[in-house]
Amino acid sequence: MLNKNLDKLARTDLQRFGKSWPAFRVCGYAGLLFAVVLSITLVNRLNLSLRVIAVILTASTLTFLAVAMATKIITGTERLIFYHDFIGVVAVTSALLWLLGQPVLPYLDVTVLGVGAFLACGRVGCLMVGCCHGRPSRLGICYGEAHAAAGFTRHLVGVRLFPVQAVESLWVLCIVLAGCGLIWLNRTPGEATALFVMAYCPARFFFEVARWRPAREYFRGLTQPQWTSPILMAFVAGAELSGVLPLHQWHVVLAACMIATTIYFAVRGGSPKADRYQLLDSGHVTELAEAIEVASRFTTGIHVGCTSLGIKISTGKLKVDTGEIHHYALSCRNESLDEEAAGILAQLILQMKQRAASGELISGGHGLFHLLVRPHAGLFQERIWVAATPKVQETNTSR
Repeated sequence: MLNKNLDKLARTDLQRFGKSWPAFRVCGYAGLLFAVVLSITLVNRLNLSLRVIAVILTASTLTFLAVAMATKIITGTERLIFYHDFIGVVAVTSALLWLLGQPVLPYLDVTVLGVGAFLACGRVGCLMVGCCHGRPSRLGICYGEAHAAAGFTRHLVGVRLFPVQAVESLWVLCIVLAGCGLIWLNRTPGEATALFVMAYCPARFFFEVARWRPAREYFRGLTQPQWTSPILMAFVAGAELSGVLPLHQWHVVLAACMIATTIYFAVRGGSPKADRYQLLDSGHVTELAEAIEVASRFTTGIHVGCTSLGIKISTGKLKVDTGEIHHYALSCRNESLDEEAAGILAQLILQMKQRAASGELISGGHGLFHLLVRPHAGLFQERIWVAATPKVQETNTSR
């Protein structure tokens, strides 16, 4: 039921007032409106100047646009990266308040929570159009051909993906509400800002584990947001220890734990072991899809595709009394393929290539596994027979 409800959200456009509106842009405008209304409400609560917050909102919007433009010029592609925008807005707002002779921390609390409100709505837009999506999962959302036409990864059309965007949106909304509660209770200025960083950054670190990322975006097994998260937390902890922000010992402890966790994952990420996260890496899933596509084109003999992790796969069809069975053979070139890794690969194949089918994974011994799939059928028990092995061709699809 949850999956079906999520699928209803997968749309590139919204039909309203007889017109078609880009879903992501609508969510962006809604986020901006939410941020403005929230900022004005909090400013009134704190008896701050509406003129000053109007200047800050204008400067924040211009900063957002400037960062987006700079990113496009540097990378050559149009990308919205939250941490870049967040750091830019906080830096510009702090400098502007200092130049205007205004108290920095109260206005900074309002600004940060406004940015959070904008992000919560923005992630809903990401969920609808398919950007920043999660990894293949039994629980999630499926995107269609309309999304592929708009730039979504085509071989993931119809594949159920974990709705990490929705999880992040809900988490950020909870943080924003908690921060508003601190302001409403007249807590020390700066506490809402510290809370946002200390609550969002560690969560974002682990959201990245569930998020689909191209292989080129990893360094030592971690993405840029995962490297940025502990840096921001360390900066806030340092500001608290130096007296700039209200001191909370659990913030300092949490920052230290996050730094240690980052170091652990970085060391672990440098290992060549093909664990489940590497198997589900976006680059490797693309290689697997390409290997299957190439292997399926051969009608004679056996063609074996191979990915950068050494995963070897061949395809074929078996004729039985009850119909036709799709057969996938899985093994690993570098080491013996274990049952867990084979199960992950089998699930990926079913999601990408056999969406209306179910199958059974059978161990052939010595690290070889057979995935038997009968379209539109339940689980079955068919023994795989082994004939004389024809000449094998192997193609490496890694990149």
